[in-house]
Amino acid sequence: MTAPGAARFAPHALMTAMIAIWGGSYAVVKVSLDSLSPFALLALRFWISVLCLLPFVRRKTLAELGQTWKLGLAAGFVLGLGYLLQTVGMNGTTASMGGFLAGLIVPLVALGGFVVFRTRFGAGSIAGLLLGIAGITLLCWPGGEETGKQDTPLGIGLQLGSSASYAVHILTLSRFGKGLPTVAFCLWQLTFVAIAATVAGFVEGNFAAVGTAGVTWTPQLILLTAYLGVLATALGIGVQSKVQHRVPSTHLALLFALQPLFAALFGWLTIGDQMSSMQMLGGALIVVGVIVTSLDG
Repeated sequence: MTAPGAARFAPHALMTAMIAIWGGSYAVVKVSLDSLSPFALLALRFWISVLCLLPFVRRKTLAELGQTWKLGLAAGFVLGLGYLLQTVGMNGTTASMGGFLAGLIVPLVALGGFVVFRTRFGAGSIAGLLLGIAGITLLCWPGGEETGKQDTPLGIGLQLGSSASYAVHILTLSRFGKGLPTVAFCLWQLTFVAIAATVAGFVEGNFAAVGTAGVTWTPQLILLTAYLGVLATALGIGVQSKVQHRVPSTHLALLFALQPLFAALFGWLTIGDQMSSMQMLGGALIVVGVIVTSLDG
């Protein structure tokens, strides 16, 4: 028999696991972009995720696709918009600025939950959010290591639009995810983004990374794209669509604040990215913020 407390926080644990996988995907994407262009990698990632869902399609799924197409396309649109804006915006911002702007998802989700769902803000929620924002700031604050590349107004604007799109996607799933058939709802989202990224790739005209003669499908590259398509996308969006609506928006905002921390940790462990003492302090503040917020109702 499952303890009530354990059942209550099971969705939190599942979302945290997915956010850890998404955090790890930053390092995976960074290595993959040595071989593939951004839009090609994005299209491949989402087509793999669509293939992963096909074995779960049943006869009733066809009817469920007809029931969920409006919400599925709406969620897919904001999700795809977030990915596309982020991909293009990375050409006009430093990595540290991009990470900081992505961290704005946290207050945007919290504020959106307050405006749309009238979520109660207790003292613990407010304290936790402030700790999380402070942690993200320390974790992603520019350190001057990319002085050769400047942040442009266009790049910053695109990254802001990306963060806003991700926040809308999170709030959409929280508001409408309950009761929707998971496979059908996810298929609409994943297929929409896959098609959009494919079209963007054809418009861009590149499949291989700039400066390379072509794509060499090494075992490492195959494993990296499998990580992105199977774990970070198919499993990630599936779990998110299934359980996210069971997590209060203030708790959810702080859980997503863990993503920059996981990204930094995976980068340090796998590709040698260094973490300063300020970044480690920022990560600690995020963890404390999540704990404080979880105790508030």
